[in-house]
Amino acid sequence: MFPSRQFIQHAVQAILILVTATLTTFAVRGAYARHVRRRALRSVRGPPNPSFFTGNLPDLYSATGLPSFNALSQYGRVTKVHGLFGDVILVITDPSALADVLIKNVTTFPAIDISGSLDLMRYLFGPGLIASNGPEHRRQRKLLNPSFSSAQIKRLAPLVQDVAFQLRAALSEQVARDAHEEREPEREVELEGLLGSAALDMISRAAFGHSWSAMEGDGGEYVRAVKDLSPVLGALGSVVPIFILSGGAHLPSGVLRLAGAAISLISPSLRHLLHIEAVYRREIQAVVSKARNAWRNESSQPSLDLLGALFDAGDTGRASDEEICAQASTLVFGGTETTSTILCRILHQLALDPSLQDRLREEIMDARRSQEGGEESLSYDGLMALPLLDAVCKETLRVFAPLPFRNRHSVRESVLSLSDGTSLYVPKGTEILVNIHGVNMDEEIWGSDAQVWRPRRWLDPLPTSLLKAKVPGLYSHLLTFAGGIKGCIGFNFSIMEMKTVLATLVPAFAFSLSTEHEIEWKFASLITPGIKGGTDLHPGMPLRVKLLADE
Repeated sequence: MFPSRQFIQHAVQAILILVTATLTTFAVRGAYARHVRRRALRSVRGPPNPSFFTGNLPDLYSATGLPSFNALSQYGRVTKVHGLFGDVILVITDPSALADVLIKNVTTFPAIDISGSLDLMRYLFGPGLIASNGPEHRRQRKLLNPSFSSAQIKRLAPLVQDVAFQLRAALSEQVARDAHEEREPEREVELEGLLGSAALDMISRAAFGHSWSAMEGDGGEYVRAVKDLSPVLGALGSVVPIFILSGGAHLPSGVLRLAGAAISLISPSLRHLLHIEAVYRREIQAVVSKARNAWRNESSQPSLDLLGALFDAGDTGRASDEEICAQASTLVFGGTETTSTILCRILHQLALDPSLQDRLREEIMDARRSQEGGEESLSYDGLMALPLLDAVCKETLRVFAPLPFRNRHSVRESVLSLSDGTSLYVPKGTEILVNIHGVNMDEEIWGSDAQVWRPRRWLDPLPTSLLKAKVPGLYSHLLTFAGGIKGCIGFNFSIMEMKTVLATLVPAFAFSLSTEHEIEWKFASLITPGIKGGTDLHPGMPLRVKLLADE
């Protein structure tokens, strides 16, 4: 016997009332929580609120939003900006407060992202290191830490050098093409793609002993997927944050793919994103499986692969296959874009300062000549001992951090200690932006020329104000690699990559500005280069490159 029409109507009405009541309760609770935060933080200075619905977020998260973000320094070391639906967000530069957030009370302030990138990373790559918090993150980090020890990084240096030689050969071929009899041929070359391909091969070979042959042609489907991810996210614009904030990212992956497949029929960008996710998943699973079998067959030998510790954990039940693949995807993504972006920035700065470029070239060549055996590559220790190269890398990481801020969220009320001896009450649920650019270029810390790119500062004694500030960063008083347990686990590997590439390219080529295009740096998932006035969402950095006769 079927239910009567009247019964069905009453049931539907009851469900609608229940859903409406639930949504209303959530809305009221959310509005009240936002009111509490606004009231508690009303004395914190900041820019005016241009919109109840979106606050200051469109200005801060736009491609041209970096000046707006840097302008927050005028309001002090703790600034208030406005978020969605009248909420408030703290932007913190104060070193003492950041030590509380990143190190002392890290469990109170787990990593979370207003733009949804953490949930997106989990969706795209799985439950890897970037997308986890709390005990799960600590467990993963403990498993991976041995893979990033100083001794392991040193063992990987020859592998990175091999890729750097391939990069030099590929660049030489491009510059010398159609050069005929020119002794020092010169031409404009799009460098971002080459540097990105080299960074991808470096981290892939180091992580699981696989080369995507990224510098040969288009490198295949996986290489295209890696390079297309950020532009596709840029094309989706506000769709991703809305999707995350709505809770959509927490749906089961099967449901997400089914829903995404339906929506993608009317959204080419979303269709492309789903294709990228499928390529990532398929290719990484295949490569990790192959690498794991090779690791088992050579278990008596010390592993050069960064994932060797995870393979061991997988065989003893301490890491699932899903987690191993997630860590592989995370390492490839995290180790490709940031490294290539910093290398682009360094070469751009050297093109702007030819005399510094000449001095750096001479330092590298002198070190090679004085090295026993006269080999064309420097030893790991010799590379790390070059003072000007070190200064150029550090100063670029200071002034041009690829990510201007990182996000945290207070899961309980807390009190932050400020550098001036006062304190600040932070209500539960408050979003916090760790202002990386603000700390790295704070004039109270770095001096009156803090905004200037000046590598020489690292060759002089560091200012007392910097030492007293106790910036809670992982590397050389900088927050570029963040700090605490959520800091970048691979920062030493990244620095070794940068120095190896520069020590290989700078003696072989002279870099100068393009005569046809002006480079413009824009904020997407990272601060990346592009051609001013261009419409291509893919990063790009054309420079004039001269092949030097006597390397």
